[in-house]
Amino acid sequence: MITKRIIGLSGLVCLLTGSLQAADVYRFRGENAQGKFNETGLLKAWPETGLEPKWTYTELGAGWGSVIKVADRLYVSGLDAENNRMESVTCLDLNGKKLWQASVGKNWQQSFQAARTTPTYEDGKLVMLTGSGVIACLDAKEGKKLWDKDLAQTYETKFGPWGMAESLVVKDGKVFVTVCGRKALAVALKMEDGSVVWETPSNNDRCAYVSPAFCEDQLILMTAKKVTGVNPATGEVYWDTDYATYARPSRSQGINCNPPVVKGNRFFVSAGYDQGGVMYELLPDKKGVKMIWNSKVLDPHHDGMVEVDGKIYGSNWINNDSGNWVCLDWETGKVIYDQQWDRLGKGIIFYADGMLYIYEEKRGTIALLKPGDTFEVVSRFQIRFGAREHWSHPIISDGILYIRRGNTLAVFDIREKK
Repeated sequence: MITKRIIGLSGLVCLLTGSLQAADVYRFRGENAQGKFNETGLLKAWPETGLEPKWTYTELGAGWGSVIKVADRLYVSGLDAENNRMESVTCLDLNGKKLWQASVGKNWQQSFQAARTTPTYEDGKLVMLTGSGVIACLDAKEGKKLWDKDLAQTYETKFGPWGMAESLVVKDGKVFVTVCGRKALAVALKMEDGSVVWETPSNNDRCAYVSPAFCEDQLILMTAKKVTGVNPATGEVYWDTDYATYARPSRSQGINCNPPVVKGNRFFVSAGYDQGGVMYELLPDKKGVKMIWNSKVLDPHHDGMVEVDGKIYGSNWINNDSGNWVCLDWETGKVIYDQQWDRLGKGIIFYADGMLYIYEEKRGTIALLKPGDTFEVVSRFQIRFGAREHWSHPIISDGILYIRRGNTLAVFDIREKK
Protein backbone atom coordinates (compact mmCIF):
# COMPACT_ATOMS: atom_id res chain seq x y z
CA MET A 1 0.00 0.00 0.00
CA ILE A 2 1.38 3.40 -0.96
CA THR A 3 -0.83 5.47 1.34
CA LYS A 4 -0.37 4.20 4.90
CA ARG A 5 -1.79 5.01 8.30
CA ILE A 6 0.64 6.15 10.97
CA ILE A 7 -0.85 5.32 14.37
CA GLY A 8 1.33 5.98 17.40
CA LEU A 9 0.25 6.82 20.92
CA SER A 10 -1.59 9.97 19.81
CA GLY A 11 -3.22 7.96 17.00
CA LEU A 12 -4.41 5.36 19.54
CA VAL A 13 -5.98 8.14 21.60
CA CYS A 14 -7.73 9.40 18.47
CA LEU A 15 -8.89 5.89 17.66
CA LEU A 16 -10.37 5.42 21.13
CA THR A 17 -12.11 8.80 21.08
CA GLY A 18 -13.49 8.36 17.54
CA SER A 19 -11.81 11.48 16.18
CA LEU A 20 -9.94 11.98 12.92
CA GLN A 21 -7.07 9.66 11.99
CA ALA A 22 -3.91 10.63 10.13
CA ALA A 23 -3.48 9.11 6.66
CA ASP A 24 -0.11 9.97 5.21
CA VAL A 25 0.18 10.59 1.47
CA TYR A 26 3.25 8.88 0.05
CA ARG A 27 2.80 9.65 -3.66
CA PHE A 28 1.03 11.71 -6.34
CA ARG A 29 -2.79 11.68 -5.86
CA GLY A 30 -2.55 9.23 -2.98
CA GLU A 31 -2.96 5.47 -3.04
CA ASN A 32 -2.73 4.10 -6.60
CA ALA A 33 -2.97 7.70 -7.91
CA GLN A 34 -6.75 7.59 -7.51
CA GLY A 35 -7.24 11.06 -5.99
CA LYS A 36 -9.06 9.70 -2.92
CA PHE A 37 -7.83 10.52 0.58
CA ASN A 38 -8.78 8.37 3.56
CA GLU A 39 -10.03 11.06 5.94
CA THR A 40 -12.92 11.61 8.36
CA GLY A 41 -14.20 14.53 10.38
CA LEU A 42 -13.78 17.15 7.64
CA LEU A 43 -15.88 20.28 7.20
CA LYS A 44 -18.90 19.80 4.94
CA ALA A 45 -19.14 23.54 4.29
CA TRP A 46 -16.65 26.39 4.52
CA PRO A 47 -17.13 29.94 5.87
CA GLU A 48 -18.63 32.37 3.34
CA THR A 49 -15.42 34.38 3.50
CA GLY A 50 -13.41 31.29 2.59
CA LEU A 51 -10.57 29.57 4.40
CA GLU A 52 -7.45 31.32 5.70
CA PRO A 53 -4.14 29.44 5.60
CA LYS A 54 -2.45 28.40 8.83
CA TRP A 55 0.86 29.21 7.16
CA THR A 56 2.51 29.59 3.78
CA TYR A 57 6.00 28.78 2.54
CA THR A 58 7.21 30.80 -0.46
CA GLU A 59 10.61 29.41 -1.50
CA LEU A 60 9.88 26.06 -3.14
CA GLY A 61 11.15 27.08 -6.58
CA ALA A 62 8.98 26.93 -9.70
CA GLY A 63 7.03 23.73 -10.13
CA TRP A 64 3.70 21.95 -10.54
CA GLY A 65 4.39 18.84 -8.46
CA SER A 66 2.22 18.05 -5.45
CA VAL A 67 3.32 17.93 -1.86
CA ILE A 68 3.49 14.57 -0.07
CA LYS A 69 3.26 14.09 3.70
CA VAL A 70 5.06 11.39 5.70
CA ALA A 71 4.58 11.49 9.49
CA ASP A 72 5.79 14.95 10.57
CA ARG A 73 7.42 15.97 7.27
CA LEU A 74 6.39 17.43 3.93
CA TYR A 75 8.26 16.95 0.65
CA VAL A 76 7.77 18.91 -2.57
CA SER A 77 9.73 19.47 -5.80
CA GLY A 78 10.80 22.75 -7.40
CA LEU A 79 13.60 24.38 -9.33
CA ASP A 80 16.82 24.49 -7.34
CA ALA A 81 17.33 27.75 -5.43
CA GLU A 82 20.95 28.04 -6.56
CA ASN A 83 20.66 26.68 -10.11
CA ASN A 84 17.34 26.86 -11.98
CA ARG A 85 18.62 24.35 -14.53
CA MET A 86 18.32 21.74 -11.78
CA GLU A 87 15.35 20.36 -9.87
CA SER A 88 15.28 19.90 -6.12
CA VAL A 89 13.22 18.49 -3.27
CA THR A 90 12.38 20.72 -0.28
CA CYS A 91 11.61 19.15 3.10
CA LEU A 92 9.47 21.10 5.59
CA ASP A 93 8.16 20.32 9.03
CA LEU A 94 4.41 20.62 9.70
CA ASN A 95 4.83 24.24 10.80
CA GLY A 96 6.43 25.31 7.53
CA LYS A 97 10.05 25.36 8.70
CA LYS A 98 12.55 24.25 6.04
CA LEU A 99 14.60 21.28 7.19
CA TRP A 100 16.58 20.77 3.99
CA GLN A 101 16.61 21.27 0.23
CA ALA A 102 18.47 18.82 -2.02
CA SER A 103 19.29 18.90 -5.72
CA VAL A 104 17.90 15.98 -7.76
CA GLY A 105 18.93 16.39 -11.42
CA LYS A 106 18.68 18.50 -14.53
CA ASN A 107 15.44 20.18 -15.50
CA TRP A 108 13.61 20.00 -18.85
CA GLN A 109 14.69 23.22 -20.54
CA GLN A 110 12.93 23.26 -23.91
CA SER A 111 9.46 24.34 -22.79
CA PHE A 112 7.72 25.40 -19.54
CA GLN A 113 10.76 25.31 -17.29
CA ALA A 114 9.57 24.11 -13.89
CA ALA A 115 9.64 20.91 -11.85
CA ARG A 116 6.87 18.67 -13.15
CA THR A 117 6.74 15.67 -10.84
CA THR A 118 5.95 14.69 -7.26
CA PRO A 119 8.42 12.77 -5.06
CA THR A 120 7.44 9.26 -3.95
CA TYR A 121 8.30 7.83 -0.52
CA GLU A 122 9.03 4.30 0.66
CA ASP A 123 10.94 2.95 3.65
CA GLY A 124 12.90 6.08 4.56
CA LYS A 125 13.73 7.04 0.97
CA LEU A 126 12.41 9.45 -1.65
CA VAL A 127 12.59 8.88 -5.38
CA MET A 128 11.84 11.41 -8.12
CA LEU A 129 12.11 11.72 -11.90
CA THR A 130 13.09 15.07 -13.42
CA GLY A 131 11.72 16.52 -16.63
CA SER A 132 14.89 15.56 -18.50
CA GLY A 133 14.67 11.92 -17.41
CA VAL A 134 17.10 11.81 -14.47
CA ILE A 135 15.97 9.67 -11.54
CA ALA A 136 17.40 10.22 -8.07
CA CYS A 137 16.92 8.57 -4.70
CA LEU A 138 17.34 10.63 -1.53
CA ASP A 139 17.52 9.82 2.14
CA ALA A 140 14.23 11.23 3.46
CA LYS A 141 15.65 12.27 6.81
CA GLU A 142 18.56 14.42 5.69
CA GLY A 143 18.20 14.77 1.89
CA LYS A 144 21.46 13.00 1.07
CA LYS A 145 21.53 11.66 -2.48
CA LEU A 146 21.86 7.87 -2.37
CA TRP A 147 22.00 7.22 -6.12
CA ASP A 148 20.96 8.68 -9.45
CA LYS A 149 20.72 7.62 -13.11
CA ASP A 150 20.12 9.41 -16.41
CA LEU A 151 17.44 7.04 -17.69
CA ALA A 152 16.61 9.12 -20.76
CA GLN A 153 20.20 8.89 -21.96
CA THR A 154 20.57 5.21 -21.08
CA TYR A 155 17.38 4.07 -22.81
CA GLU A 156 17.28 6.73 -25.58
CA THR A 157 13.94 8.16 -24.51
CA LYS A 158 11.56 9.48 -27.16
CA PHE A 159 10.52 12.72 -25.48
CA GLY A 160 7.21 14.43 -25.93
CA PRO A 161 7.18 18.24 -26.29
CA TRP A 162 7.15 18.74 -22.50
CA GLY A 163 9.81 16.27 -21.46
CA MET A 164 8.97 13.65 -18.83
CA ALA A 165 6.32 14.23 -16.17
CA GLU A 166 5.75 10.85 -14.56
CA SER A 167 5.38 10.83 -10.79
CA LEU A 168 6.85 7.46 -9.93
CA VAL A 169 5.24 4.30 -8.60
CA VAL A 170 7.08 2.37 -5.89
CA LYS A 171 6.05 -1.02 -4.56
CA ASP A 172 7.82 -3.86 -2.77
CA GLY A 173 11.19 -2.15 -2.95
CA LYS A 174 10.99 -1.51 -6.71
CA VAL A 175 10.49 1.78 -8.54
CA PHE A 176 8.82 1.58 -11.95
CA VAL A 177 9.61 4.07 -14.73
CA THR A 178 8.03 4.33 -18.19
CA VAL A 179 11.20 5.32 -20.04
CA CYS A 180 9.66 5.20 -23.55
CA GLY A 181 13.03 4.58 -25.11
CA ARG A 182 14.41 2.93 -28.19
CA LYS A 183 15.93 0.35 -25.85
CA ALA A 184 12.99 -0.25 -23.47
CA LEU A 185 9.39 0.68 -22.80
CA ALA A 186 9.71 0.52 -19.01
CA VAL A 187 12.16 -0.50 -16.31
CA ALA A 188 12.05 -1.50 -12.67
CA LEU A 189 14.91 -0.46 -10.41
CA LYS A 190 15.76 -1.52 -6.87
CA MET A 191 14.91 1.30 -4.51
CA GLU A 192 17.95 0.33 -2.45
CA ASP A 193 20.66 1.02 -5.02
CA GLY A 194 19.09 1.79 -8.43
CA SER A 195 20.16 -1.50 -9.99
CA VAL A 196 17.96 -2.89 -12.77
CA VAL A 197 15.41 -5.55 -11.82
CA TRP A 198 13.82 -5.85 -15.26
CA GLU A 199 13.40 -4.10 -18.60
CA THR A 200 10.51 -4.45 -21.07
CA PRO A 201 11.04 -4.30 -24.83
CA SER A 202 10.39 -0.95 -26.52
CA ASN A 203 6.99 -0.36 -28.11
CA ASN A 204 8.44 2.47 -30.25
CA ASP A 205 6.00 5.00 -28.80
CA ARG A 206 7.02 8.31 -27.26
CA CYS A 207 6.44 9.56 -23.74
CA ALA A 208 3.13 10.51 -22.32
CA TYR A 209 3.03 12.24 -18.92
CA VAL A 210 1.22 9.57 -16.92
CA SER A 211 1.75 7.95 -13.54
CA PRO A 212 0.99 4.22 -13.90
CA ALA A 213 -1.66 2.53 -11.77
CA PHE A 214 -2.33 -1.02 -10.63
CA CYS A 215 -5.45 -2.86 -11.82
CA GLU A 216 -5.70 -6.13 -9.94
CA ASP A 217 -2.13 -7.48 -10.12
CA GLN A 218 -1.15 -5.73 -13.36
CA LEU A 219 0.77 -2.47 -13.77
CA ILE A 220 -1.04 -0.32 -16.34
CA LEU A 221 1.30 1.90 -18.37
CA MET A 222 0.33 4.63 -20.82
CA THR A 223 2.48 6.06 -23.58
CA ALA A 224 1.51 8.56 -26.26
CA LYS A 225 -0.94 6.28 -28.06
CA LYS A 226 -0.83 2.92 -26.30
CA VAL A 227 -1.92 1.25 -23.06
CA THR A 228 0.09 -1.73 -21.79
CA GLY A 229 -0.38 -4.28 -19.02
CA VAL A 230 2.83 -5.48 -17.36
CA ASN A 231 3.75 -8.03 -14.70
CA PRO A 232 5.29 -5.84 -11.94
CA ALA A 233 7.44 -8.72 -10.68
CA THR A 234 9.11 -9.63 -13.99
CA GLY A 235 8.34 -6.93 -16.55
CA GLU A 236 6.58 -9.42 -18.81
CA VAL A 237 4.21 -7.61 -21.18
CA TYR A 238 0.83 -9.31 -20.92
CA TRP A 239 -0.83 -7.18 -23.60
CA ASP A 240 -0.90 -3.80 -25.25
CA THR A 241 -3.60 -1.93 -27.12
CA ASP A 242 -3.81 1.19 -29.23
CA TYR A 243 -5.73 3.58 -27.01
CA ALA A 244 -6.07 6.16 -29.80
CA THR A 245 -8.01 3.68 -31.99
CA TYR A 246 -10.80 3.35 -29.42
CA ALA A 247 -10.92 6.97 -28.30
CA ARG A 248 -11.13 9.53 -31.16
CA PRO A 249 -8.42 8.69 -33.70
CA SER A 250 -8.96 11.86 -35.70
CA ARG A 251 -8.25 13.91 -32.55
CA SER A 252 -5.30 11.93 -31.25
CA GLN A 253 -2.51 14.17 -29.98
CA GLY A 254 -0.54 11.56 -28.08
CA ILE A 255 -0.71 13.78 -25.00
CA ASN A 256 -1.93 11.66 -22.09
CA CYS A 257 -1.59 13.10 -18.60
CA ASN A 258 -4.16 11.35 -16.39
CA PRO A 259 -3.58 8.21 -14.32
CA PRO A 260 -6.05 5.41 -15.09
CA VAL A 261 -9.11 5.32 -12.83
CA VAL A 262 -9.44 1.80 -11.44
CA LYS A 263 -12.27 -0.23 -9.94
CA GLY A 264 -12.22 -4.02 -9.76
CA ASN A 265 -11.02 -5.47 -13.06
CA ARG A 266 -11.88 -2.33 -15.04
CA PHE A 267 -10.01 0.90 -15.66
CA PHE A 268 -10.86 4.11 -17.49
CA VAL A 269 -8.26 6.11 -19.38
CA SER A 270 -8.75 9.55 -20.84
CA ALA A 271 -6.88 12.54 -22.21
CA GLY A 272 -7.61 16.13 -23.17
CA TYR A 273 -7.68 17.83 -26.56
CA ASP A 274 -10.93 16.06 -27.57
CA GLN A 275 -9.16 12.70 -27.52
CA GLY A 276 -11.97 11.12 -25.49
CA GLY A 277 -11.79 8.25 -23.05
CA VAL A 278 -12.10 4.46 -22.97
CA MET A 279 -13.31 1.97 -20.37
CA TYR A 280 -11.36 -1.29 -20.49
CA GLU A 281 -11.89 -4.62 -18.73
CA LEU A 282 -9.11 -7.10 -18.05
CA LEU A 283 -9.64 -10.48 -19.67
CA PRO A 284 -9.07 -13.66 -17.62
CA ASP A 285 -5.63 -15.27 -17.46
CA LYS A 286 -3.76 -12.10 -18.51
CA LYS A 287 -5.02 -12.54 -22.09
CA GLY A 288 -5.58 -8.86 -22.76
CA VAL A 289 -8.34 -6.28 -22.41
CA LYS A 290 -11.63 -5.53 -24.07
CA MET A 291 -13.24 -2.16 -24.59
CA ILE A 292 -16.50 -1.82 -22.64
CA TRP A 293 -17.44 1.70 -23.79
CA ASN A 294 -15.87 4.93 -24.91
CA SER A 295 -16.70 8.57 -24.22
CA LYS A 296 -16.37 11.72 -26.28
CA VAL A 297 -17.44 13.84 -23.30
CA LEU A 298 -14.95 13.21 -20.47
CA ASP A 299 -11.40 14.07 -21.50
CA PRO A 300 -9.52 15.85 -18.69
CA HIS A 301 -6.50 17.88 -19.74
CA HIS A 302 -4.09 17.04 -16.88
CA ASP A 303 -6.51 17.29 -13.97
CA GLY A 304 -7.31 13.70 -13.05
CA MET A 305 -10.60 11.93 -12.37
CA VAL A 306 -12.17 10.08 -9.45
CA GLU A 307 -14.64 7.23 -9.10
CA VAL A 308 -17.22 7.49 -6.30
CA ASP A 309 -20.18 5.14 -5.83
CA GLY A 310 -20.28 3.96 -9.43
CA LYS A 311 -19.75 7.35 -11.05
CA ILE A 312 -16.68 8.94 -12.65
CA TYR A 313 -16.17 12.66 -12.05
CA GLY A 314 -13.82 15.07 -13.81
CA SER A 315 -13.63 18.09 -16.09
CA ASN A 316 -13.37 18.00 -19.86
CA TRP A 317 -11.34 19.94 -22.41
CA ILE A 318 -13.06 22.53 -24.60
CA ASN A 319 -9.87 24.48 -25.13
CA ASN A 320 -6.77 25.15 -23.02
CA ASP A 321 -8.67 27.77 -21.01
CA SER A 322 -12.08 26.19 -20.59
CA GLY A 323 -14.02 23.01 -19.97
CA ASN A 324 -17.15 21.71 -18.28
CA TRP A 325 -17.54 19.48 -15.23
CA VAL A 326 -18.71 15.98 -16.08
CA CYS A 327 -20.17 12.93 -14.37
CA LEU A 328 -20.44 9.55 -16.13
CA ASP A 329 -21.95 6.23 -15.09
CA TRP A 330 -19.12 3.76 -14.46
CA GLU A 331 -20.92 0.76 -15.97
CA THR A 332 -22.28 2.30 -19.16
CA GLY A 333 -20.53 5.63 -19.79
CA LYS A 334 -23.89 7.40 -19.80
CA VAL A 335 -23.54 11.15 -19.26
CA ILE A 336 -25.17 12.09 -15.96
CA TYR A 337 -24.19 15.75 -16.27
CA ASP A 338 -21.96 17.95 -18.42
CA GLN A 339 -22.06 21.27 -16.59
CA GLN A 340 -20.46 24.67 -17.05
CA TRP A 341 -19.40 26.28 -13.76
CA ASP A 342 -19.90 30.04 -13.75
CA ARG A 343 -17.60 30.49 -16.77
CA LEU A 344 -14.65 29.36 -14.66
CA GLY A 345 -13.46 26.38 -16.70
CA LYS A 346 -11.77 23.04 -16.16
CA GLY A 347 -9.59 21.92 -13.27
CA ILE A 348 -8.39 19.33 -10.78
CA ILE A 349 -10.69 17.00 -8.86
CA PHE A 350 -10.16 14.82 -5.76
CA TYR A 351 -12.26 13.24 -2.99
CA ALA A 352 -12.31 12.89 0.79
CA ASP A 353 -14.87 12.14 3.52
CA GLY A 354 -17.96 12.10 1.32
CA MET A 355 -17.19 15.26 -0.65
CA LEU A 356 -15.59 16.14 -3.98
CA TYR A 357 -13.05 18.96 -4.11
CA ILE A 358 -12.62 20.85 -7.37
CA TYR A 359 -9.87 23.36 -8.10
CA GLU A 360 -10.31 25.23 -11.38
CA GLU A 361 -7.32 26.54 -13.29
CA LYS A 362 -8.57 29.83 -14.67
CA ARG A 363 -8.86 31.91 -11.50
CA GLY A 364 -7.80 29.39 -8.87
CA THR A 365 -11.25 28.84 -7.34
CA ILE A 366 -11.45 25.81 -5.06
CA ALA A 367 -14.83 24.39 -4.07
CA LEU A 368 -16.63 21.65 -2.18
CA LEU A 369 -19.01 19.62 -4.33
CA LYS A 370 -21.59 17.04 -3.34
CA PRO A 371 -21.26 13.76 -5.26
CA GLY A 372 -24.45 12.78 -7.05
CA ASP A 373 -26.52 13.27 -10.17
CA THR A 374 -26.36 17.08 -10.14
CA PHE A 375 -23.48 19.56 -10.06
CA GLU A 376 -24.02 21.11 -6.62
CA VAL A 377 -21.33 23.44 -5.27
CA VAL A 378 -21.56 23.84 -1.48
CA SER A 379 -18.70 26.26 -0.73
CA ARG A 380 -15.94 28.04 -2.62
CA PHE A 381 -13.15 30.57 -2.35
CA GLN A 382 -10.32 31.84 -4.51
CA ILE A 383 -6.63 30.98 -4.10
CA ARG A 384 -4.75 34.32 -4.09
CA PHE A 385 -1.26 33.29 -3.06
CA GLY A 386 1.58 32.22 -5.32
CA ALA A 387 2.13 32.79 -9.04
CA ARG A 388 1.85 30.97 -12.36
CA GLU A 389 -0.66 28.26 -13.24
CA HIS A 390 -3.06 26.48 -10.89
CA TRP A 391 -1.83 23.05 -12.01
CA SER A 392 -0.55 21.37 -8.85
CA HIS A 393 -2.85 18.68 -7.42
CA PRO A 394 -3.73 19.39 -3.75
CA ILE A 395 -3.75 16.70 -1.07
CA ILE A 396 -5.50 16.18 2.27
CA SER A 397 -3.77 14.50 5.20
CA ASP A 398 -4.78 14.42 8.87
CA GLY A 399 -7.51 17.00 8.27
CA ILE A 400 -5.15 19.48 6.60
CA LEU A 401 -5.51 20.66 3.00
CA TYR A 402 -2.20 21.35 1.24
CA ILE A 403 -2.25 23.50 -1.91
CA ARG A 404 0.85 24.33 -3.91
CA ARG A 405 0.96 27.12 -6.49
CA GLY A 406 4.29 27.87 -8.11
CA ASN A 407 6.84 28.79 -5.44
CA THR A 408 4.28 28.72 -2.64
CA LEU A 409 2.72 26.04 -0.43
CA ALA A 410 -0.32 26.96 1.69
CA VAL A 411 -1.83 24.90 4.48
CA PHE A 412 -5.52 24.97 5.53
CA ASP A 413 -7.15 23.31 8.53
CA ILE A 414 -10.43 21.77 7.25
CA ARG A 415 -11.33 19.72 10.31
CA GLU A 416 -14.71 20.03 11.94
CA LYS A 417 -14.43 22.04 15.10
CA LYS A 418 -15.26 20.09 18.26
